Formats: sequence, structure tokens, C-alpha cells
Amino acid sequence: MTGFTETHIDINGIDTAVLLAGPGGSDNAPLVFFHGAGTATGFDTLLPLATDRQVVVAHHPGFGNSGDPALTSAADLVRHHLDVLDHLGIVRFALAGQSMGGWLAATLASFCTERITKLVLVCPAGLQSDEHPMTDLIAIPPEEVPSYLTADLSIFGPPDAGPPPPEFLAARAREAESAGVIFGNDPPGRSTLKRWLHRITVPTLVMWGDADRMIPIGQAAEWAALLPTAIVKTFDGAGHLLFDERAEAAEVLAEFIR
Repeated sequence: MTGFTETHIDINGIDTAVLLAGPGGSDNAPLVFFHGAGTATGFDTLLPLATDRQVVVAHHPGFGNSGDPALTSAADLVRHHLDVLDHLGIVRFALAGQSMGGWLAATLASFCTERITKLVLVCPAGLQSDEHPMTDLIAIPPEEVPSYLTADLSIFGPPDAGPPPPEFLAARAREAESAGVIFGNDPPGRSTLKRWLHRITVPTLVMWGDADRMIPIGQAAEWAALLPTAIVKTFDGAGHLLFDERAEAAEVLAEFIR
């Protein structure tokens, strides 16, 4: 199985890294994937979806291999990604987003649902929930953060691997700062996304790990109640980084968009 190739395009002065895999020009609609607030584990878990369609993962500005400046709201990030898709000539596509990327995917779908064939939201952020609030990462000691991201700490490597190199830590700090800007300027508590989810009329799958400590699985029912055509698929014992923990998660996504 071939991996992703990385290309860079200029979007309104922002150097944007775009990962591409799979057959371009396929009769199947491309899958566009919006990543969450970090890129540390990569996206090779999505490669099984690239057997019969193109898979597109663009790093958000301020994240991964994309340049600065980081944008300051979810809506601005969505507009940036629409420019990326227009640059690539992608008109119709299946759309998936994880965590913060799920927030962006839902926002994009509420803007222009007619461009989307199927929508997949994976433990999405973006809704204010009084009963099942999202964890405040700032209040968590740094050494405990991995346990909030996954129920399987082995995805970060063996415990005796030693401390990560400084450049790795610098990249994670940059992404945390970029995410902090988005959540600080455009917090779910002030977001109007809930008001517009009724506009998303395409078939929608909500995926969640029932051991997610970052965004509790209780939010899945809240999303499903607001989305006109949503179905929910849960994964026993899985945490927030669902694709890294469960190989079958990519299979479920592939079957849904097929």
C-alpha cells in the first residue's frame, strides 16, 4: 500500500501542506479529512480508504507542515479549506473530521451541504454540553494529557523509548497554541453551530469511542438529535484518537461512504 505524498500550495499567502493518496480522477468522490488539534500520530490509518478513491488531508494553518499565520476562528479555517478544495479542483466529496476537525467538517457542511456526498463526524468538538462537557486541557498536567487522548498509550510508542526530541515538543507546542487561539476566540459555548446543523441533510455518521476522556460519548446523542439524518456508531473501550486505536474504525468509515 502506497503512502501519502505531500505537496504544498499557496492559499492567500499561507503555505498549506496537502497530503494525497489514492487514485486521483476516480469515479468515487474523494474523501476529504479534517484533522484535530494535533498531527503527531500522522494519518496512515486512513490509507485503507485510498484503495478506490483519493484521500485528501490538508494541514490546518498553524498545524503540522502548514505555515503560519494560524487563523482565529473555525469559520475562517473552513473558508481556508474551501479555497484548498477549489485550488485542487475538488467540487463534490465525502467529508470526515475528527475532534476539532469534526467541528470544522460540520461547519463546512452547514455552509454548503450540496458539495458533500456523505459526512462523518468522529468525536467532534464544537457543541456546548452542560451534561457532558469537553475536558479543559489547560487544567490537566502535561504528563496526564496522553491518557485523555487515548485508552491505548502504546500508540505513542513503547514506554522505554525515552523522551521525545526538542523539535517534536516544539511542534506540539505550536499546534497547542494554534488550537488555543481557535478555542479561545471561538469557544463552543459561544458558537452558533447548533442553530445551523439542521441544514446538513446528507447522510451523516457520528463515530465515538466509549472511553473518550476528552469529549465524553454522551455528546454523541446530542449531535444525533440535531442532525437530520445521523446514525451513531460507538467503539467499546476506545478513546479520543479512534483511528489510531481501532483499525476497524477506518473500515466502518469506508463502508459508510462507499
